[in-house]
Amino acid sequence: MRIERGAVTGIFDDNGAFLREICVDGEEVFRGVGFLARDENWGTPPLVALRWVQDADETLCVNASGELQVGAADLSWAVSWRIDGHVIEARAEAGSREGFMTNRTGFVVLHSLGATRARAVRVTHPDGSLEDTAFPALVSPHQPFFEIAALEYQTDAGHRLRVSFEGEIFEIEDQRNWTDASYKTYCRPLRLPYPYRIRPGAAVKQTVRIEVLSRAARPFVRPASSLSIGVTQPLPLIGTSLPPGVMHPNAATAPQRLRLGFTAIEIDLADPRALEGFSAKLAACPSLVRVDIRPAPPEAGLEAVAAVVEQFGRRPLLGITLWGADDGQLAAARALAPGVAFGAGSPAFFTELNRAEPLPLTADYLSWPASPTVHGVSDDTIGETTEASDDIRATITSKAPGKPLHLGPLTLGMRFNPVASTLEGRRGAAADPRQGEVITAAWVIATLIGHLHPQLATVAAFEPSGPKGLIDEAGAMTPAGHALRRLARHSGRLALALRWANAPRARGLLIDVPGGAELCIAYARADLANLPLPDGAWRVERLLKSGFVDAGSLSGSMTADGFSLAWLTRL
Repeated sequence: MRIERGAVTGIFDDNGAFLREICVDGEEVFRGVGFLARDENWGTPPLVALRWVQDADETLCVNASGELQVGAADLSWAVSWRIDGHVIEARAEAGSREGFMTNRTGFVVLHSLGATRARAVRVTHPDGSLEDTAFPALVSPHQPFFEIAALEYQTDAGHRLRVSFEGEIFEIEDQRNWTDASYKTYCRPLRLPYPYRIRPGAAVKQTVRIEVLSRAARPFVRPASSLSIGVTQPLPLIGTSLPPGVMHPNAATAPQRLRLGFTAIEIDLADPRALEGFSAKLAACPSLVRVDIRPAPPEAGLEAVAAVVEQFGRRPLLGITLWGADDGQLAAARALAPGVAFGAGSPAFFTELNRAEPLPLTADYLSWPASPTVHGVSDDTIGETTEASDDIRATITSKAPGKPLHLGPLTLGMRFNPVASTLEGRRGAAADPRQGEVITAAWVIATLIGHLHPQLATVAAFEPSGPKGLIDEAGAMTPAGHALRRLARHSGRLALALRWANAPRARGLLIDVPGGAELCIAYARADLANLPLPDGAWRVERLLKSGFVDAGSLSGSMTADGFSLAWLTRL
């Protein structure tokens, strides 16, 4: 439900619990404000609700309430909104009859990157003291602000906002650590134990109040649809990844069909039979292989290194990633296998790599996976995460200048969840039904382009086959499979990264090829965008929307229609 009151606009989720894309005079100032419940594995169960609206001339009131059942646990909740031209106020109340285990239940406020990145902010603490600070420019490894009662700041366009909180102590984290394009103010400080229990009969009551203290002196003007072209740099090696456990039935032949530059074989030493199927996986990989070993006790990790190196024999080895390893563990591995490239980093999120103290800079490369559905699963959430890629790239290259970077595996769902409270939760997410859709291709290519840098050596994406694969269970190549296979042909070629001022979720690659140029454009948003093209005439060779569609030639600009991916060749 789209709402508009004075200068304020936004979009309500169907259940009325979350208000998204909140704008003041056209500038998005909040990605969203809403009520949620996180389970003990940090999962976010859907809140099914009844929503009813009271629409007066000046004030809009929206009310929602529902019941959540997770196993034997229950949660009753209700949210009421009051919105006029300069105030958004949300009140929530929740309780449980039998008790409810949760890591977080309450309001979150998602501050939009474009409006707040590096902007000055005044923090009011619960004791009334004031702190003058700023939203971080690079990705902050830890919470930049604690103990928050209110925030006051001026947005990029010049609107002065105040956000105040009641009913709980709030703090803020940099969600770019998990690829979200926002800073998140959330309740219940992480210094307190979790999961915690909402006891039977106890009441959770919270209020968030957003005030537009003053509007910008000049009306907000959206950027013109201008094209900017980055520096020339080589394209990374493109690959895929075989997960721990038994191979999918089609995985033995899928790598040959995909013809990618490498395959990463992932090992989880928590499984006592982790290495039993390694030789079969190695035999299925026709090109280079990297081995990724999840965090394990140092002795077990070294034993796995020895076993892996023995099976390779004279076959080239791209590298062995010891996720979570420190400089001491890397030195021990090198002593065991001289001449092998050893990487380090995080098996789950950029977060752990960003928080490593010290960063294991003796590694030959640094590696981390990424998933766009850590904090939400909507199409818009997936598209939003492409906006954070530039900041993640800038953060790691500033911390590790000159160090080769291995991005991936990139997967729609979390491949591994180290913060889950149960073994089942640590196993990662189930297959996403959008794996075979164009949105997945647009996301993975836009994410790759956002990380493009001379230090970016490899990108691994998805699995070769199966429900999380580049080839689906019926044996058909998915749009992401088509896109990555084509891009893999150009690994090592020089390319230019393209950006469009009016479309932050559009990314382009202008690739030098013998006798001409190719242009790949990925757009990860569900609306129209006009994208100026580089000089010259272009033929749209393939356009991925609902499938491959032949198109003619064009020059000047093209229209991107929702989640889409286009390949163009210069005429």
